[in-house]
This record gives sequence, structure tokens and C-alpha cells, in this order.
Amino acid sequence: MAKLRERFEKQRPLIGKLLFEIVIIFVGVTAAFALDDVRQERDEAAYRESMIAALVPTFDDFARHNRLFIGESESKIAAFDRAIAAGEKPLLPIFREAGSERPPTRAWDGIVNTGVSKSLPPKLFFDLSLFYTRQESLGERYVRYVAMAERDIYPLGPGQVGIYDPQTSMLKPQYVAFVDRLRELVAGYRKLDGQAKELKSRLQALD
Repeated sequence: MAKLRERFEKQRPLIGKLLFEIVIIFVGVTAAFALDDVRQERDEAAYRESMIAALVPTFDDFARHNRLFIGESESKIAAFDRAIAAGEKPLLPIFREAGSERPPTRAWDGIVNTGVSKSLPPKLFFDLSLFYTRQESLGERYVRYVAMAERDIYPLGPGQVGIYDPQTSMLKPQYVAFVDRLRELVAGYRKLDGQAKELKSRLQALD
């Protein structure tokens, strides 16, 4: 026992040095992992901010489309209604997206797939999902409106011959439905316009 203790005493400096080196290595590895975590969190935060910032232009696109669509459509509908009230037979009010088959949209699904959406406040995430779903739905309704115009209105020619009943001089039901579809689109986009402004402000407040 005495010999064992003596040998231990002789090796104590070496054992102490070894333990010190192990501690240094452990501290170094732990610090490296900690720094890597901090770096990763910083990168993820920067990525999150850039992706959230990328959502803001979708509302700018929507606002530009709304100004054109609502302004032009309401003007045409108002002129049409005035002419009908005066006993005239005006042409149907028609809106056509210049250079596009549907209003502008951006990939909300793409934002969701990146996982960035998980960092949004739950209420904001829900409201954004609902907004983009409604926007997509309106886009589909607009496509059907354009398809109806191409199928039922444009073939009638510039004068839209035959849209009024020759006996009653009233607009035929299918063309009343066409005008009503445009009215519904205007009402839908006007409702979403206010929501878009509010959501854009909430997104910008996250910065």
C-alpha cells in the first residue's frame, strides 16, 4: 500500500497535467459548440428577417392591382348603371388584366415550406394564411370571369350583338350574371384591400 501511494505521489504532477489538458479540451469543445449555436441562431434570425421582408412586396403588388382593377371596374360599372337607368342599351362593362390571366400573387406556400412561418406569431400566421387563401380564391374567380368573357362575350363582336332581349329590351339573364360577377369581384378585392394594409403593417412591426 505504501508503495502504491508512493508511486501515485510520483505521478501526481503528470496526472494533474493530464486532467488540466482534458479540462481545457472540454472547455474548448464546449465553447466551439456554443459559438456555432450563436452563429446558427444569428444566421437563422437574418434569414427569417429576409423572408418576412420578402412578404411585404406581395402586399405592394396587391395594392397596385387593386388600384387598377377597382378603379377601372367601378368606373365602367357606374357608367353602365347610369346608361341602364336612362333607358339606354350600353355595352357590358369588361375588365381584362393587361398581360396576365390573373391578378398577381406570390408563393405563400413557399414561405410556409421554408419553415420561417413557424417563427411568426400564431395569430399573424393564421391571418396571413387566411388572407392568401382568400386572395387565391378571388384569383380563381377572376379566371372564371375572364373565361366567361372569352366564351360568351367576345364572340359577339365589338357591338355585343344580342345581349338585350328584342321583345323586352332588357339585358338577358346570362349577361346580368356576367355583370354581377364583376361586381362581386370588386367587392371581394375591396374587402381584401383593407386586410392587406393591416397585415403589411403588422409584418413591418416585426422588424
